[in-house]
Amino acid sequence: MASFDGLERMKALLQALGDPESGFRVIHIAGTNGKGSTAVMTASILEEAGYTVGLYISPHLEDECERIQIWDGTHHKIEQSRLDELRDKVRAAEKDVKKTLHKAGLENSKLTVFEIYTAAAYLYFAEQQPDYIILETGLGGRLDSTNTIEKPLVSVITQVGLDHTAQLGNTIFRIAREKAGIIKPGVPVVSQTADLNTKNVFRRVAAERGCEFIDVSVVADGYRKYELAMKGDHQIRNAATAVEAVKAAGIEVSEEAIKEGLANAYLPGRFEILSEDVSERPLFIIDGAHNPDAISELVNTYSAFSRENKIKRTLVIFGCMKDKNSLRMIQLLTGGLRGCSYAATAVDYERAEDPERIGELIAARGRGCMVFETVREACGYAKDSNFECILTTGSIYLAGEMRTLLMKDQ
Repeated sequence: MASFDGLERMKALLQALGDPESGFRVIHIAGTNGKGSTAVMTASILEEAGYTVGLYISPHLEDECERIQIWDGTHHKIEQSRLDELRDKVRAAEKDVKKTLHKAGLENSKLTVFEIYTAAAYLYFAEQQPDYIILETGLGGRLDSTNTIEKPLVSVITQVGLDHTAQLGNTIFRIAREKAGIIKPGVPVVSQTADLNTKNVFRRVAAERGCEFIDVSVVADGYRKYELAMKGDHQIRNAATAVEAVKAAGIEVSEEAIKEGLANAYLPGRFEILSEDVSERPLFIIDGAHNPDAISELVNTYSAFSRENKIKRTLVIFGCMKDKNSLRMIQLLTGGLRGCSYAATAVDYERAEDPERIGELIAARGRGCMVFETVREACGYAKDSNFECILTTGSIYLAGEMRTLLMKDQ
């Protein structure tokens, strides 16, 4: 039997489901970092302009229903019971897909978890009929299950860095080529990256496919005038990307909708301060940074935040997945954050890195490091400590688990 890529399987599945995505008006977003924030900012602007918006993002922070949302003045996730029903419908269709592909002499017909989520999202959006849909890719772009949208309104690519190298390639060039796979003939391309080599990849593919190319990096500074709910200079780039995407899509929005949309756009787990008062001690902050580029942005954001709020004693709780560049992330944290103490922990996830190994890597950088086998233990210690701020980072899964523990206590 011949093998084939998952996109072919996804197309067969959607055909079996009646092509629910037909007629969707989509803003399609790929990138290594910044996809979720850009997606939420875009949705918020459109919502402020009076449109209903379907939002598909990943991974989830605490609850799988976060992945599929409708914004229509209130933000509501798909109900768990409805997600379960749609998932059952997708799995029933999978049986027909397997038979069809088997007859065609093709193998690898088992759906991935992300493909099931994507198909369920399409079915839900087909039911709800939002005016616009924001689709965030899961991994890469070219072979991503969301790349079944043949004619989006605009293709958006945020920052590109080294992550998921086993699947996408071990160079920025190869990863950029995968991300460029979402570029469709004649569809405008909005690119956030300031890296010249990466930008040239997107510019070249856009030219080959007859697409207008919008370079956000040359206009991003003009967006500093807007008040943002999310902190960090990188969020200014994301805001610029969101606005330029809406403009490139040809969607009519007012300046007021842009202003209010950006001021209200908020995504949990992205430098999230889990307190209404920043003077509260200890102050808990969670951030889902999970690769070196994201950690670098976090270091810059927290350094400015701690200076502004006169925070002297910080405990950094770090945990990550085995397939991440833990050494480089630790180098950036210990080299960029001054006067911090460290704790290593393991998130409740099968791919979690051993906290003992993390502790050894931190100790090798000349920093003391406590080791906690569970996030609950680390959280308990932190709450009873005399640190002024507890910064938890290294994984979106760690951020989610810590958030769940802390929010239960409020």
